[in-house]
Amino acid sequence: MGEPLAIETEGVASRAEAVGKVWGPWATVGLGVLLVAVCTVVQVIAVVPIAGVRLLVTGVKTNYAVDQGWVLAWMTIVGAPVAVGATVLLVRLRKGPSVVAYLGLTWPRAVEAIRCFLVLLGLLAAMHLLSWALGRPLMPETMIAMYQKAGLPLVPALVVAAPLAEEFIFRGFLLPGLLGSRLGPTGAIGITALAFGSLHIQYDVYGFAAVVACGVLFGWVRWRTGSLWLCVLLHGFMNLVAAVEILLFV
Repeated sequence: MGEPLAIETEGVASRAEAVGKVWGPWATVGLGVLLVAVCTVVQVIAVVPIAGVRLLVTGVKTNYAVDQGWVLAWMTIVGAPVAVGATVLLVRLRKGPSVVAYLGLTWPRAVEAIRCFLVLLGLLAAMHLLSWALGRPLMPETMIAMYQKAGLPLVPALVVAAPLAEEFIFRGFLLPGLLGSRLGPTGAIGITALAFGSLHIQYDVYGFAAVVACGVLFGWVRWRTGSLWLCVLLHGFMNLVAAVEILLFV
């Protein structure tokens, strides 16, 4: 699959040596689970005062069972800075590569970025054609229902907050830690893609497979280019396409 992801620090020429400075695979998995758990708890707690503000400003009382789209949108918005901050903290605690090097907070070459965007467009087109061939709706009913309940907050949640939080956790933190294990690049990318898909429990089997496929692409991009920002941009663009389609349907 080409050369491995480079986690380079100043004065470190060997990629193998650099990878050895990240958290080990078991520590990465354990800390990753803790990271997701902490973000979830913060999200749940934070939604309560936001619902209170909503009641004071608009007079609308939040029904958590009915307003799932609204709740999910705000949970995602609140969770993004927590996920990013907690991920950076875990990297600093390792005292290995710099945060920039560990997480891949660099920009790729323009040619690489264009190539990756074209691959994403091809994947999206293939998924849309497959949905059409199977007689499935272009946009899952769950997403349309979520937007109808969430309204405009779902757009920044999808396009900005979710890509930042999910890419920092899965392709920023988890992937580098697993690359140095016996899984190798293919296994590490596959495991992180499956973990990424497991967070999207609102979809059916087909939707889950589509999310995992996108996770594989983002993992490949991170491994191939070393750039997490490119993964964030690709993820945001993919969700923007979905948001536009939701707007068109609604």
